[in-house]
Amino acid sequence: MEKWQVGGLLFVGLLLVAGAIFVRARYGEQFALKPIDLVLVALPLLFVLLVSGKVKVFEAFGVKADLSELIADAASTEIRGQAVGGMSPDVGEVVEMLEMAGKAGVGNIPELVTKKTEALTFKLGHGGYIGDAVKQYVDALSASSYLRFIVLLDTNDQLFCIYNALDLQVYYRTASGAYNNFADAINGASEDNRRWLATLPGFVGAADAVRLSASKRQALQKMSSLRIDNLPVVNDEGNFVGTINRTNMTASMLLSIVDRLENDTSQK
Repeated sequence: MEKWQVGGLLFVGLLLVAGAIFVRARYGEQFALKPIDLVLVALPLLFVLLVSGKVKVFEAFGVKADLSELIADAASTEIRGQAVGGMSPDVGEVVEMLEMAGKAGVGNIPELVTKKTEALTFKLGHGGYIGDAVKQYVDALSASSYLRFIVLLDTNDQLFCIYNALDLQVYYRTASGAYNNFADAINGASEDNRRWLATLPGFVGAADAVRLSASKRQALQKMSSLRIDNLPVVNDEGNFVGTINRTNMTASMLLSIVDRLENDTSQK
């Protein structure tokens, strides 16, 4: 591992320590450095070393733990368990519930900007989408900097795909008649239309979505294989629930490990 990589991981550890102290102070605990905070400094580095197989057991500052077991437990946690209650106040939800809006009349655009819309939804087979109106929606919401995803629902309201909005805009900017072609494909919803929609930049199809019952390890493996940082999440009926982000999941796993280490330390 290069020196700059080690330094970067230690810097991330320092940020974790600062965050831990801030959270404790916010919730009424004494603003002080604890022994477990020293573990946090090295935790990102240890995490990488463990994944690479270079370390399996950690022992320092009175703490001894088999990190391979801890990370396996954290990674096997279902996404569903991270989206509902039972979480400590300093751990964000893994599943992000987006501020969503369907394409309607252009008069609704100011309202959607005010609501900080993050996902714009379209339904296959709708039949009424117009390229110029789609352009106004995408341009206005992109300019607001809140738009993150374009979501396409199938004719049965199940998820068909999501697009990373920034990636899809590459197509919008470079292809002739892009908005008209996009609207026509959604309106038509034929097999040819669907295959064409799957070729656009930023496409993640329903086949690559993860279910709420999936583990974070499974989701991270899928992200790595697809080389993307966000995945759509669906329920058992295939309906779109939200998205998961690589950074948030990794942070959640690290915090789960810290919780286990703190519990083990307090019981000694």
